Amino acid sequence: MSYVHTTIQASRTIKERSDLQIPLRVMKSLAIPSGVSITVCFGAAQAQASVSGVDHASCVTMCPSLVRTLHIPISTKFLMRYDSQQQTLYFGPFLGILLTSYQQGHPQEPFGHLSSFLNEMVDTFNQKGGFACVFSIDDVDWENKTVRALIRQKGLWQNSPLPLPHSIYNRLSSRQREQSEKVVDFVGRCKLLEIPFFNERFLNKWHVHKALRNDETVSSYLPETMLFSQNGELSTMLETHRILYAKPANGSMGKGIFRVMKESNHYGVRYVSRQKVAALKQKNLDSLQKFLKKRCKGKSYVLQQGLTLIGIGSNPTDFRVLVQKNRRGIWAATSIVARTGQNSIVSNVARGGSMMSAKQALQTCGPWKSNNKPTISTLRKVALLIAKRLEYSLQGEYAEFGIDLGIDVDGQIWLLEVNSKPSKGITSLQVKENETAPRRPRPSVRRLVDYSAFLNGFDEPIRQTDTSHKKKKR
Repeated sequence: MSYVHTTIQASRTIKERSDLQIPLRVMKSLAIPSGVSITVCFGAAQAQASVSGVDHASCVTMCPSLVRTLHIPISTKFLMRYDSQQQTLYFGPFLGILLTSYQQGHPQEPFGHLSSFLNEMVDTFNQKGGFACVFSIDDVDWENKTVRALIRQKGLWQNSPLPLPHSIYNRLSSRQREQSEKVVDFVGRCKLLEIPFFNERFLNKWHVHKALRNDETVSSYLPETMLFSQNGELSTMLETHRILYAKPANGSMGKGIFRVMKESNHYGVRYVSRQKVAALKQKNLDSLQKFLKKRCKGKSYVLQQGLTLIGIGSNPTDFRVLVQKNRRGIWAATSIVARTGQNSIVSNVARGGSMMSAKQALQTCGPWKSNNKPTISTLRKVALLIAKRLEYSLQGEYAEFGIDLGIDVDGQIWLLEVNSKPSKGITSLQVKENETAPRRPRPSVRRLVDYSAFLNGFDEPIRQTDTSHKKKKR
Protein backbone atom coordinates (compact mmCIF):
# COMPACT_ATOMS: atom_id res chain seq x y z
CA MET A 1 0.00 0.00 0.00
CA SER A 2 1.66 3.25 -1.14
CA TYR A 3 1.99 6.42 0.89
CA VAL A 4 3.36 9.96 0.71
CA HIS A 5 5.01 12.48 3.01
CA THR A 6 2.91 15.39 4.21
CA THR A 7 2.68 18.18 6.77
CA ILE A 8 -0.59 19.12 8.44
CA GLN A 9 -1.78 22.64 9.10
CA ALA A 10 -5.01 23.92 10.64
CA SER A 11 -7.17 26.57 8.97
CA ARG A 12 -10.55 28.09 9.74
CA THR A 13 -11.17 28.90 6.08
CA ILE A 14 -11.72 25.58 4.28
CA LYS A 15 -13.05 25.68 0.77
CA GLU A 16 -16.49 24.17 0.08
CA ARG A 17 -16.95 23.50 3.79
CA SER A 18 -14.86 20.35 3.64
CA ASP A 19 -13.07 19.14 6.77
CA LEU A 20 -9.90 18.13 4.98
CA GLN A 21 -8.09 19.61 2.00
CA ILE A 22 -5.47 17.54 0.19
CA PRO A 23 -3.30 18.54 -2.82
CA LEU A 24 -4.95 17.24 -6.00
CA ARG A 25 -1.84 15.40 -7.18
CA VAL A 26 -1.83 13.48 -3.89
CA MET A 27 -5.54 12.72 -4.22
CA LYS A 28 -4.82 11.18 -7.61
CA SER A 29 -1.68 9.38 -6.46
CA LEU A 30 -3.44 7.66 -3.54
CA ALA A 31 -6.80 7.33 -5.33
CA ILE A 32 -8.65 9.31 -2.65
CA PRO A 33 -12.19 10.18 -3.76
CA SER A 34 -13.21 13.85 -3.65
CA GLY A 35 -16.43 15.24 -2.21
CA VAL A 36 -17.19 12.20 -0.05
CA SER A 37 -16.93 11.41 3.64
CA ILE A 38 -14.06 9.14 4.66
CA THR A 39 -12.60 7.93 7.96
CA VAL A 40 -9.44 9.69 9.15
CA CYS A 41 -7.19 7.95 11.72
CA PHE A 42 -4.34 9.03 13.95
CA GLY A 43 -3.40 6.42 16.52
CA ALA A 44 -6.55 5.19 18.28
CA ALA A 45 -8.47 8.33 17.31
CA GLN A 46 -10.70 8.39 14.26
CA ALA A 47 -13.31 10.72 12.79
CA GLN A 48 -15.45 11.13 9.70
CA ALA A 49 -14.35 13.93 7.42
CA SER A 50 -15.37 15.36 4.07
CA VAL A 51 -12.46 15.70 1.65
CA SER A 52 -11.70 18.06 -1.21
CA GLY A 53 -8.70 18.49 -3.49
CA VAL A 54 -6.72 21.70 -3.92
CA ASP A 55 -4.38 22.77 -6.73
CA HIS A 56 -0.88 24.02 -5.93
CA ALA A 57 -1.10 23.14 -2.23
CA SER A 58 2.05 22.01 -0.38
CA CYS A 59 0.46 20.39 2.67
CA VAL A 60 -2.74 18.91 4.08
CA THR A 61 -5.15 21.37 5.70
CA MET A 62 -7.58 20.35 8.44
CA CYS A 63 -10.39 22.26 10.04
CA PRO A 64 -9.73 23.00 13.76
CA SER A 65 -12.52 20.69 14.97
CA LEU A 66 -10.94 17.71 13.16
CA VAL A 67 -7.52 18.59 14.62
CA ARG A 68 -9.04 18.62 18.11
CA THR A 69 -10.93 15.36 17.62
CA LEU A 70 -7.83 13.54 16.40
CA HIS A 71 -5.48 15.34 18.85
CA ILE A 72 -3.11 15.50 15.91
CA PRO A 73 -0.01 17.73 16.22
CA ILE A 74 0.04 20.32 13.46
CA SER A 75 3.19 21.42 11.61
CA THR A 76 4.50 17.85 12.02
CA LYS A 77 5.74 15.72 9.15
CA PHE A 78 3.70 12.56 8.68
CA LEU A 79 3.40 9.71 6.25
CA MET A 80 -0.09 9.40 4.82
CA ARG A 81 -1.73 6.37 3.23
CA TYR A 82 -5.24 5.59 2.05
CA ASP A 83 -7.05 2.24 2.28
CA SER A 84 -9.64 2.31 -0.49
CA GLN A 85 -11.42 -0.82 0.72
CA GLN A 86 -11.93 0.62 4.21
CA GLN A 87 -12.24 4.20 2.88
CA THR A 88 -9.82 5.22 5.60
CA LEU A 89 -6.97 7.74 5.57
CA TYR A 90 -4.10 7.08 8.00
CA PHE A 91 -1.51 9.51 9.36
CA GLY A 92 1.56 8.08 11.03
CA PRO A 93 3.60 6.28 12.07
CA PHE A 94 2.70 7.08 15.67
CA LEU A 95 4.77 5.36 18.37
CA GLY A 96 4.35 5.60 22.13
CA ILE A 97 7.36 4.81 24.32
CA LEU A 98 6.37 3.47 27.74
CA LEU A 99 8.66 4.33 30.67
CA THR A 100 8.45 3.47 34.35
CA SER A 101 8.67 7.17 35.26
CA TYR A 102 10.19 10.50 34.24
CA GLN A 103 11.03 13.86 35.79
CA GLN A 104 8.62 16.55 34.61
CA GLY A 105 10.68 19.26 36.29
CA HIS A 106 13.54 18.76 33.81
CA PRO A 107 12.13 19.72 30.37
CA GLN A 108 15.50 19.29 28.65
CA GLU A 109 16.43 15.86 30.08
CA PRO A 110 13.44 14.35 31.92
CA PHE A 111 14.47 10.75 31.22
CA GLY A 112 17.89 10.53 32.86
CA HIS A 113 20.35 8.32 30.93
CA LEU A 114 17.67 7.60 28.29
CA SER A 115 17.25 11.30 27.39
CA SER A 116 19.78 11.28 24.53
CA PHE A 117 18.25 8.13 23.04
CA LEU A 118 14.68 9.45 23.25
CA ASN A 119 15.66 12.84 21.82
CA GLU A 120 17.20 10.96 18.91
CA MET A 121 14.10 8.81 18.45
CA VAL A 122 11.75 11.78 18.26
CA ASP A 123 14.04 13.80 15.99
CA THR A 124 14.46 10.84 13.63
CA PHE A 125 10.71 10.38 13.42
CA ASN A 126 10.39 14.05 12.52
CA GLN A 127 13.04 13.77 9.80
CA LYS A 128 11.64 10.59 8.22
CA GLY A 129 7.97 11.42 8.76
CA GLY A 130 6.09 10.30 11.85
CA PHE A 131 5.56 11.04 15.51
CA ALA A 132 6.68 9.63 18.86
CA CYS A 133 5.71 10.45 22.42
CA VAL A 134 6.77 9.25 25.88
CA PHE A 135 4.38 8.31 28.67
CA SER A 136 3.90 6.22 31.80
CA ILE A 137 1.04 3.92 32.80
CA ASP A 138 -0.49 6.64 34.99
CA ASP A 139 -0.84 8.99 31.99
CA VAL A 140 -3.42 6.80 30.22
CA ASP A 141 -7.17 7.53 30.14
CA TRP A 142 -8.74 4.28 28.94
CA GLU A 143 -12.29 5.65 28.93
CA ASN A 144 -11.44 8.28 26.32
CA LYS A 145 -8.62 6.28 24.70
CA THR A 146 -6.21 9.15 25.25
CA VAL A 147 -2.86 9.67 26.94
CA ARG A 148 -1.31 12.80 28.44
CA ALA A 149 2.16 12.24 27.07
CA LEU A 150 5.42 14.11 26.77
CA ILE A 151 6.25 15.44 23.31
CA ARG A 152 9.37 17.29 22.21
CA GLN A 153 9.05 20.74 20.66
CA LYS A 154 11.90 23.16 20.04
CA GLY A 155 14.26 21.08 22.11
CA LEU A 156 12.01 20.91 25.19
CA TRP A 157 9.69 18.20 26.46
CA GLN A 158 6.16 19.21 27.42
CA ASN A 159 2.80 17.57 28.18
CA SER A 160 0.22 17.22 25.45
CA PRO A 161 -3.10 15.31 25.12
CA LEU A 162 -2.87 12.63 22.44
CA PRO A 163 -4.85 9.59 21.34
CA LEU A 164 -3.49 6.20 22.36
CA PRO A 165 -0.56 5.46 20.02
CA HIS A 166 -0.82 3.04 17.14
CA SER A 167 2.03 0.97 18.61
CA ILE A 168 3.90 0.93 21.93
CA TYR A 169 7.57 0.26 22.67
CA ASN A 170 8.08 -1.11 26.17
CA ARG A 171 11.05 0.49 27.95
CA LEU A 172 9.90 -0.15 31.52
CA SER A 173 13.08 -0.37 33.59
CA SER A 174 11.72 -2.31 36.56
CA ARG A 175 10.90 -6.02 36.52
CA GLN A 176 8.72 -5.53 39.58
CA ARG A 177 6.78 -2.74 37.89
CA GLU A 178 6.44 -4.75 34.70
CA GLN A 179 4.90 -7.67 36.62
CA SER A 180 2.47 -5.45 38.54
CA GLU A 181 -1.27 -5.89 38.16
CA LYS A 182 -1.53 -2.43 36.61
CA VAL A 183 0.93 -3.20 33.80
CA VAL A 184 -0.53 -6.67 33.17
CA ASP A 185 -3.95 -5.04 32.81
CA PHE A 186 -2.45 -2.38 30.50
CA VAL A 187 -0.92 -4.99 28.18
CA GLY A 188 -4.21 -6.92 28.12
CA ARG A 189 -6.14 -3.79 27.13
CA CYS A 190 -3.62 -3.04 24.37
CA LYS A 191 -4.16 -6.51 22.93
CA LEU A 192 -7.95 -6.11 23.04
CA LEU A 193 -7.60 -2.85 21.10
CA GLU A 194 -5.08 -4.51 18.74
CA ILE A 195 -2.35 -2.03 19.68
CA PRO A 196 1.02 -3.73 19.09
CA PHE A 197 2.99 -3.74 22.37
CA PHE A 198 6.50 -4.91 21.63
CA ASN A 199 9.41 -6.02 23.78
CA GLU A 200 6.67 -7.19 26.04
CA ARG A 201 8.70 -8.26 29.07
CA PHE A 202 12.12 -8.78 30.60
CA LEU A 203 13.57 -12.20 29.89
CA ASN A 204 14.46 -14.84 32.45
CA LYS A 205 17.67 -16.83 31.82
CA TRP A 206 16.05 -20.13 32.76
CA HIS A 207 12.99 -19.51 30.59
CA VAL A 208 15.25 -18.63 27.64
CA HIS A 209 17.26 -21.83 28.15
CA LYS A 210 14.11 -23.97 28.35
CA ALA A 211 12.72 -22.30 25.22
CA LEU A 212 15.82 -23.21 23.19
CA ARG A 213 17.28 -26.40 24.67
CA ASN A 214 15.12 -28.76 22.60
CA ASP A 215 15.49 -26.75 19.39
CA GLU A 216 17.94 -28.67 17.21
CA THR A 217 18.85 -25.57 15.19
CA VAL A 218 20.27 -23.65 18.17
CA SER A 219 20.76 -26.09 21.07
CA SER A 220 24.43 -26.61 20.19
CA TYR A 221 25.10 -22.97 21.16
CA LEU A 222 23.75 -23.42 24.71
CA PRO A 223 26.11 -24.06 27.62
CA GLU A 224 24.85 -26.79 29.97
CA THR A 225 22.50 -25.05 32.40
CA MET A 226 20.47 -26.14 35.43
CA LEU A 227 18.13 -24.36 37.80
CA PHE A 228 19.79 -24.10 41.22
CA SER A 229 17.86 -25.73 44.06
CA GLN A 230 18.35 -28.31 46.82
CA ASN A 231 18.02 -31.30 44.48
CA GLY A 232 21.68 -31.98 43.73
CA GLU A 233 22.13 -29.77 40.66
CA LEU A 234 25.28 -28.22 42.12
CA SER A 235 26.88 -31.64 42.64
CA THR A 236 25.83 -32.81 39.16
CA MET A 237 27.29 -29.75 37.45
CA LEU A 238 30.59 -29.93 39.35
CA GLU A 239 31.01 -33.59 38.46
CA THR A 240 31.06 -32.56 34.79
CA HIS A 241 32.56 -29.08 34.88
CA ARG A 242 35.52 -27.87 36.90
CA ILE A 243 34.27 -24.29 36.57
CA LEU A 244 30.68 -23.10 36.67
CA TYR A 245 28.82 -19.83 37.10
CA ALA A 246 25.84 -19.15 39.36
CA LYS A 247 23.74 -16.38 37.79
CA PRO A 248 20.48 -14.72 38.91
CA ALA A 249 17.77 -15.87 36.49
CA ASN A 250 16.30 -12.36 36.44
CA GLY A 251 19.61 -10.51 36.65
CA SER A 252 21.22 -8.05 34.28
CA MET A 253 24.45 -6.02 33.88
CA GLY A 254 26.52 -8.79 35.45
CA LYS A 255 25.16 -8.27 38.96
CA GLY A 256 25.12 -11.11 41.50
CA ILE A 257 27.23 -13.59 39.50
CA PHE A 258 29.45 -16.14 41.28
CA ARG A 259 32.30 -18.05 39.65
CA VAL A 260 32.89 -21.44 41.26
CA MET A 261 36.05 -23.51 40.65
CA LYS A 262 36.59 -27.06 41.84
CA GLU A 263 40.06 -27.50 43.35
CA SER A 264 41.70 -30.65 44.72
CA ASN A 265 40.63 -30.09 48.33
CA HIS A 266 38.21 -27.15 48.28
CA TYR A 267 35.97 -24.97 46.11
CA GLY A 268 37.06 -21.47 45.15
CA VAL A 269 34.41 -18.76 44.79
CA ARG A 270 34.92 -15.37 43.14
CA TYR A 271 32.41 -12.55 42.76
CA VAL A 272 32.28 -8.79 42.34
CA SER A 273 31.58 -6.80 45.51
CA ARG A 274 31.64 -2.99 45.45
CA GLN A 275 33.46 -2.97 42.10
CA LYS A 276 36.19 -5.26 43.48
CA VAL A 277 36.67 -8.99 43.05
CA ALA A 278 36.20 -10.92 46.27
CA ALA A 279 37.58 -14.45 46.64
CA LEU A 280 36.98 -17.11 49.27
CA LYS A 281 37.17 -20.85 49.80
CA GLN A 282 34.50 -23.39 50.71
CA LYS A 283 35.88 -26.59 52.21
CA ASN A 284 33.24 -28.97 50.83
CA LEU A 285 30.15 -29.21 48.67
CA ASP A 286 27.79 -28.82 51.60
CA SER A 287 29.32 -25.53 52.72
CA LEU A 288 29.36 -24.31 49.10
CA GLN A 289 25.64 -25.14 48.74
CA LYS A 290 24.83 -23.26 51.96
CA PHE A 291 26.94 -20.27 50.93
CA LEU A 292 25.26 -19.93 47.51
CA LYS A 293 21.80 -20.44 49.00
CA LYS A 294 22.43 -17.64 51.49
CA ARG A 295 23.83 -15.27 48.86
CA CYS A 296 20.94 -15.98 46.48
CA LYS A 297 18.60 -14.39 49.07
CA GLY A 298 15.62 -16.38 47.86
CA LYS A 299 16.06 -15.30 44.23
CA SER A 300 15.98 -17.77 41.35
CA TYR A 301 19.49 -18.73 40.17
CA VAL A 302 20.83 -20.85 37.33
CA LEU A 303 24.05 -22.88 37.28
CA GLN A 304 25.87 -22.60 33.97
CA GLN A 305 28.81 -24.49 32.52
CA GLY A 306 32.08 -22.57 32.75
CA LEU A 307 33.58 -21.74 29.36
CA THR A 308 37.17 -21.01 28.41
CA LEU A 309 36.45 -17.92 26.34
CA ILE A 310 38.92 -15.93 24.32
CA GLY A 311 39.85 -12.61 25.88
CA ILE A 312 42.74 -10.43 26.98
CA GLY A 313 44.80 -12.09 29.67
CA SER A 314 42.40 -13.68 32.13
CA ASN A 315 39.61 -11.26 31.23
CA PRO A 316 36.91 -12.78 28.99
CA THR A 317 35.51 -11.10 25.91
CA ASP A 318 31.97 -11.45 24.65
CA PHE A 319 30.16 -10.08 21.60
CA ARG A 320 26.92 -8.11 21.96
CA VAL A 321 24.88 -8.42 18.76
CA LEU A 322 21.90 -6.10 18.56
CA VAL A 323 19.21 -7.69 16.40
CA GLN A 324 16.06 -5.77 15.48
CA LYS A 325 13.10 -6.06 13.16
CA ASN A 326 13.30 -3.86 10.09
CA ARG A 327 10.77 -2.01 7.92
CA ARG A 328 9.56 -5.34 6.55
CA GLY A 329 9.09 -6.84 10.01
CA ILE A 330 12.06 -9.20 9.49
CA TRP A 331 14.89 -9.77 11.97
CA ALA A 332 18.17 -8.11 10.97
CA ALA A 333 21.52 -7.60 12.71
CA THR A 334 21.95 -3.89 13.46
CA SER A 335 25.31 -3.78 15.22
CA ILE A 336 27.96 -5.90 16.91
CA VAL A 337 30.49 -4.82 19.51
CA ALA A 338 32.99 -6.70 21.68
CA ARG A 339 33.23 -6.22 25.44
CA THR A 340 36.18 -7.25 27.58
CA GLY A 341 35.85 -7.45 31.36
CA GLN A 342 38.28 -6.06 33.89
CA ASN A 343 38.05 -9.31 35.85
CA SER A 344 37.57 -13.03 35.20
CA ILE A 345 33.87 -12.96 36.09
CA VAL A 346 31.92 -10.60 33.85
CA SER A 347 32.55 -8.49 30.73
CA ASN A 348 29.69 -6.01 31.16
CA VAL A 349 30.67 -2.38 30.63
CA ALA A 350 28.41 -1.49 33.56
CA ARG A 351 30.73 -3.59 35.77
CA GLY A 352 33.93 -1.94 34.58
CA GLY A 353 34.44 -3.66 31.23
CA SER A 354 35.67 -1.97 28.05
CA MET A 355 34.52 -1.96 24.44
CA MET A 356 36.22 -2.52 21.14
CA SER A 357 35.08 -3.34 17.63
CA ALA A 358 34.30 -6.97 16.88
CA LYS A 359 36.96 -6.96 14.16
CA GLN A 360 39.61 -5.73 16.60
CA ALA A 361 38.56 -8.30 19.20
CA LEU A 362 38.85 -11.21 16.76
CA GLN A 363 42.33 -9.99 15.83
CA THR A 364 43.68 -9.29 19.31
CA CYS A 365 41.89 -11.67 21.71
CA GLY A 366 43.01 -15.21 22.41
CA PRO A 367 44.32 -17.76 22.96
CA TRP A 368 43.22 -19.86 19.98
CA LYS A 369 43.84 -23.61 19.95
CA SER A 370 43.00 -23.91 16.26
CA ASN A 371 42.44 -21.84 13.16
CA ASN A 372 38.70 -22.33 13.51
CA LYS A 373 38.02 -18.63 14.08
CA PRO A 374 34.41 -17.57 13.44
CA THR A 375 33.85 -14.46 11.34
CA ILE A 376 31.75 -11.42 12.18
CA SER A 377 29.28 -12.63 9.56
CA THR A 378 28.98 -15.97 11.36
CA LEU A 379 28.34 -14.23 14.70
CA ARG A 380 25.57 -12.18 13.09
CA LYS A 381 23.99 -15.28 11.54
CA VAL A 382 24.02 -17.15 14.85
CA ALA A 383 22.45 -14.18 16.66
CA LEU A 384 19.72 -13.88 14.02
CA LEU A 385 18.97 -17.58 14.21
CA ILE A 386 18.68 -17.40 18.00
CA ALA A 387 16.37 -14.37 17.78
CA LYS A 388 14.05 -16.10 15.33
CA ARG A 389 13.88 -19.35 17.29
CA LEU A 390 13.45 -17.56 20.60
CA GLU A 391 10.61 -15.40 19.30
CA TYR A 392 8.95 -18.55 17.97
CA SER A 393 9.13 -20.19 21.41
CA LEU A 394 8.23 -17.25 23.64
CA GLN A 395 4.87 -15.64 24.26
CA GLY A 396 4.56 -11.94 23.51
CA GLU A 397 5.82 -9.54 20.84
CA TYR A 398 9.48 -8.61 20.48
CA ALA A 399 11.30 -6.34 18.05
CA GLU A 400 14.83 -6.22 19.45
CA PHE A 401 17.18 -8.41 21.43
CA GLY A 402 20.68 -7.79 22.74
CA ILE A 403 22.29 -11.20 22.21
CA ASP A 404 25.55 -11.89 24.02
CA LEU A 405 27.76 -14.49 22.37
CA GLY A 406 31.06 -15.93 23.58
CA ILE A 407 33.74 -17.74 21.60
CA ASP A 408 35.85 -20.39 23.30
CA VAL A 409 39.49 -21.16 22.52
CA ASP A 410 38.41 -23.89 20.07
CA GLY A 411 36.32 -21.40 18.05
CA GLN A 412 32.95 -22.68 19.31
CA ILE A 413 30.25 -20.00 19.61
CA TRP A 414 28.15 -19.98 22.79
CA LEU A 415 25.00 -18.12 23.79
CA LEU A 416 25.66 -16.33 27.08
CA GLU A 417 22.54 -14.22 27.50
CA VAL A 418 19.61 -12.58 25.72
CA ASN A 419 18.42 -9.13 26.81
CA SER A 420 15.02 -7.78 25.72
CA LYS A 421 15.83 -4.29 27.05
CA PRO A 422 19.30 -3.67 25.60
CA SER A 423 21.18 -0.59 26.77
CA LYS A 424 20.59 2.66 24.87
CA GLY A 425 23.60 4.62 26.08
CA ILE A 426 25.92 6.16 23.48
CA THR A 427 29.23 4.30 23.42
CA SER A 428 32.64 5.61 22.49
CA LEU A 429 32.41 3.50 19.35
CA GLN A 430 29.42 5.56 18.19
CA VAL A 431 30.91 9.03 18.75
CA LYS A 432 33.99 10.32 16.98
CA GLU A 433 36.36 12.62 18.85
CA ASN A 434 36.15 16.32 17.95
CA GLU A 435 33.07 15.69 15.86
CA THR A 436 31.68 19.03 14.72
CA ALA A 437 28.97 18.04 12.24
CA PRO A 438 25.59 16.88 13.63
CA ARG A 439 25.77 13.19 14.41
CA ARG A 440 23.60 10.92 12.31
CA PRO A 441 20.98 8.94 14.23
CA ARG A 442 22.46 5.66 15.42
CA PRO A 443 21.40 2.63 13.34
CA SER A 444 19.40 1.15 16.24
CA VAL A 445 17.22 4.28 16.36
CA ARG A 446 16.64 4.28 12.60
CA ARG A 447 15.62 0.63 12.70
CA LEU A 448 13.12 1.21 15.54
CA VAL A 449 11.59 4.05 13.52
CA ASP A 450 11.41 1.78 10.48
CA TYR A 451 9.75 -1.02 12.45
CA SER A 452 7.20 1.43 13.82
CA ALA A 453 6.41 2.40 10.22
CA PHE A 454 5.91 -1.28 9.39
CA LEU A 455 3.47 -1.71 12.29
CA ASN A 456 1.55 1.33 11.05
CA GLY A 457 1.23 -0.13 7.54
CA PHE A 458 3.92 2.05 5.92
CA ASP A 459 6.08 -0.81 4.70
CA GLU A 460 5.98 -0.21 0.95
CA PRO A 461 8.51 1.95 -0.91
CA ILE A 462 7.81 5.67 -0.61
CA ARG A 463 6.06 7.27 -3.58
CA GLN A 464 7.77 10.17 -5.27
CA THR A 465 4.86 12.50 -4.51
CA ASP A 466 5.77 14.64 -1.51
CA THR A 467 3.39 17.29 -0.25
CA SER A 468 5.92 19.04 1.94
CA HIS A 469 8.74 19.55 -0.60
CA LYS A 470 8.36 20.67 -4.22
CA LYS A 471 11.00 19.36 -6.61
CA LYS A 472 12.46 21.70 -9.19
CA LYS A 473 12.18 20.69 -12.83
CA ARG A 474 15.50 20.37 -14.60
